[in-house]
Amino acid sequence: MTLVKVCGLTRERDVCRAVELGAAACGFVLSASPRQVTPERAGALSTETAGILAVGVVTTEPAEWIAAAAAQAGLGAVQLSAGADGPTVAAVREAAGRHSLRPLVIAAADTPDAAAADFLLFDARGSGVYGGTGDTLDWAALAAPPGARLVLAGGLTAGNVGEAIATLHPSMVDVCSGTEAAPGVKDEALLTGFFAAVAHADLSRGASA
Repeated sequence: MTLVKVCGLTRERDVCRAVELGAAACGFVLSASPRQVTPERAGALSTETAGILAVGVVTTEPAEWIAAAAAQAGLGAVQLSAGADGPTVAAVREAAGRHSLRPLVIAAADTPDAAAADFLLFDARGSGVYGGTGDTLDWAALAAPPGARLVLAGGLTAGNVGEAIATLHPSMVDVCSGTEAAPGVKDEALLTGFFAAVAHADLSRGASA
């Protein structure tokens, strides 16, 4: 079964709907973005996740800031989206340890020690933008290291997620702009359609196996 992470959440109603639809993770953007929320706000929103993994999405912030924000918000995971421009997995884990945290780490594939992360992230970027661009990747050209648990992001929608799953077989798909009415505001029909498309893709894979 392909897991779903709904990212860029800013409203309680959207978090609750994502949980109802079966999201495995909810993402809260802590870095500068049209979808940015404060650690305090992320903490309030994460109370609606009902045990679902709450992920703090960060870019170039120092490891200590990331660890402190995760502690304040009560997050179970951090997503390092900036790759070589941001902190390493090891630095974030060391800083988190000083806050008595052991978060899961999702790291962009070009993070220097990405292999040490719990999940490997493939996402589309723009100039100075580390995600949420709405652009898709060339899935056929991507290759995850053997055994890596892949999180695939970048322009995913109900219309293309099936192809993405069939091509890369990711552990998790990460949707943001493809389910929005506006940045940070989810469209319920798009969100529902996305989960339906993922379920259909999984059924199709099972039938062809």
